Amino acid sequence: MWQDAKSSQNFNLLIMETFIKENELPIKELEKLGLYQEGKLNLSSEDVDALLAGRRTDMRSMFHLKMDGFEIRQLDAKLSLNRNPDSTVTLNLHPIYKEVKPHPLLSEEEARVLLDGKLQSIQKVYEQADKKLAMLIIEYDKQTREFVSYHPEQVEAPIKVNGQVMSEEQQKAFQRGDVIELDEGTRIQHSATDSKGIRSDRKALILSVLMDGGISYLLLRGIRNLAGNKDGQKEEYTKGYNQALADSMVGKPKREKEMTVGEHKDYETGSQYSRGYGRTSSR
Repeated sequence: MWQDAKSSQNFNLLIMETFIKENELPIKELEKLGLYQEGKLNLSSEDVDALLAGRRTDMRSMFHLKMDGFEIRQLDAKLSLNRNPDSTVTLNLHPIYKEVKPHPLLSEEEARVLLDGKLQSIQKVYEQADKKLAMLIIEYDKQTREFVSYHPEQVEAPIKVNGQVMSEEQQKAFQRGDVIELDEGTRIQHSATDSKGIRSDRKALILSVLMDGGISYLLLRGIRNLAGNKDGQKEEYTKGYNQALADSMVGKPKREKEMTVGEHKDYETGSQYSRGYGRTSSR
């Protein structure tokens, strides 16, 4: 059965190191939420990618639910998956809380900075049960009013962004939730609370990621702005973006090349482009 998101060590920890496959989705739980009907998932491809990667989906509205003996006319919540010790997969619900749930590792000032949207994330070191120190990246989900945490080593950073190769240092900084500035001036940042897994000062990016044993290109549009970015997002395509788009079409049929390169807004032909940045867990 589904469950409310539970905390790990007294805080809400995203577990992303175990990649979940589509055939492991908890279909019965999804059916009870009206998200699986007549053999089809009633979820966007971006939401599915977010679930499989250990992130949260976008906010969903679900209607006429029966949960724990109660009938609920409407429930607004985000979804995530959890891998249990017995290897089964459970569906978590992240509803909108009436009050902000505090985080034990954050001071009042640190919490306020995240609540005000001045920063996307804060890095904290804590002692685990085995007495070893570990780093946590803490973000605030303003839609559900709760803090979420993840270990940076669980994040799979892109190999390229807009055609620029990410150095090892940049990849590690991305994993830590730092803002990375590309040579062309574009700024990016990992986001565990966003279904796409990334934020930027530009509304569109092309990522090169390691997927299924090979390099895949992912075109992302509608990316959310960086926290605290007072300049607003830029809409124009950069030289690196255009070149990466052209490179991604090498070997594609001529007709598809003409449509995708000439008309960016119509580029939804391949699942590897229309889907969100879903590979954020270590594999």
